[in-house]
Amino acid sequence: MDTLAEGCRRLCEYAEEKDVRLAFEPEPGMLIDSMTRFAALEQAVAHPNFGLTIDVGHLHCQGEVPIAEQLRRWQHRLWNVHVEDMRRGVHDHLMFGEGEIDFPPVLHALHEINYTGGVYVELSRHSHNAVETARQSLAFLQGLSG
Repeated sequence: MDTLAEGCRRLCEYAEEKDVRLAFEPEPGMLIDSMTRFAALEQAVAHPNFGLTIDVGHLHCQGEVPIAEQLRRWQHRLWNVHVEDMRRGVHDHLMFGEGEIDFPPVLHALHEINYTGGVYVELSRHSHNAVETARQSLAFLQGLSG
């Protein structure tokens, strides 16, 4: 953890000189796999240029629910959001509707906290069919907005 924090701090200092922010993404199976571990890393890095990428599927997979509460808690550091569907306990990025995530509360929380950053569909395992994957994802997300 100390080595990672020091490296992140040094990267933040360099990125700050270039007017770039860094956003760390907790990833199942990695050293920083949960929001609790991210909180420890954030505290150790202690740099204003160090932000967060939340992957809603990762939160669901890890059982860090409700997702909306995590978004509210981390809104001050939330610089990117990745979305896809997922099942609890299984780190597999699924097409929308194939997993267990209840998306309306997630989107409502992003609206509630006035989140203006990017919301990125992360379905890299579907890249072989990228155009159709993009169409289906857009249709699903537009269907949630009414």
